[in-house]
Amino acid sequence: MQYKDILVFLDSGDSNESRVETAIALASAHDARLVGIAYDIDVPRHIASIIPGFSLEQQRTASRLMSQNMVDQFLKRTEQAGISSDATIMKCRVSRAPGKLAAFARNFDLSVLRQAHRGAQQSELDSAVSEAVLVSSGRPVLYIPYVGAQVIPPKQALIAWDCSRTSTRAIHDALPLLEMVDNAVVLISDADPKMVEKMTRRCQVMVDHLQRHGIKAEIQFASSEGSDTASTILNSLVDTGSDLLVMGGFGTSRFREQILGGVTKTILEIMTVPVFMSN
Repeated sequence: MQYKDILVFLDSGDSNESRVETAIALASAHDARLVGIAYDIDVPRHIASIIPGFSLEQQRTASRLMSQNMVDQFLKRTEQAGISSDATIMKCRVSRAPGKLAAFARNFDLSVLRQAHRGAQQSELDSAVSEAVLVSSGRPVLYIPYVGAQVIPPKQALIAWDCSRTSTRAIHDALPLLEMVDNAVVLISDADPKMVEKMTRRCQVMVDHLQRHGIKAEIQFASSEGSDTASTILNSLVDTGSDLLVMGGFGTSRFREQILGGVTKTILEIMTVPVFMSN
């Protein structure tokens, strides 16, 4: 299996370069086309009119030039790398950006996004786009930490497994990446002691399936021991030396995760390695 059409989201942040380099390495490994997308956010005229000293035309010009510069730099770098590429600028209002970008991502095998950074400009928009692409595009997402990371090919993968539909979907969507690793650990966290034997049997079937794809995999159990599941997964990343996490996204309703918090939300907030998610 291979990814033949990859989408990478461009921005002016410090992590843009490493994210683009990761996407280029992935496209090169799979002989894929890489498309860069930058969004040109349009401020509605009625909002601009109530902000003292705000020049709508200056803002629009600056946004347009910034987006064009990102696209130009992306195309220059992909030409240097010798891969097939294209780029586009999507002009849209803030309220419509997440939905429009998610719809565009449906046309690709994989989307590469950055982790939203709370302290960064447009962090709320970044978070909304990240969630919309994962939930509404119907396609998998590879999130790159905002601190940057270049790990293509990855060496060690941690797979968060709970026998659910979303985790199963994530594993199969990630097969082209998993086939690149030296080893994969299938993590089962906080299994009911009465269910360990049953979970092991189920998990072994998945491990056997991965091995038929040439992926060396093993099972590992972990207990949160009072901490939350997300922390257990992140600690296991460190313990196993993994440089890639594969997991299902939003296994419960988005509303419930927004109100109560959830594994997906927590992982995306404090991730330290690239995270591959499917919903």
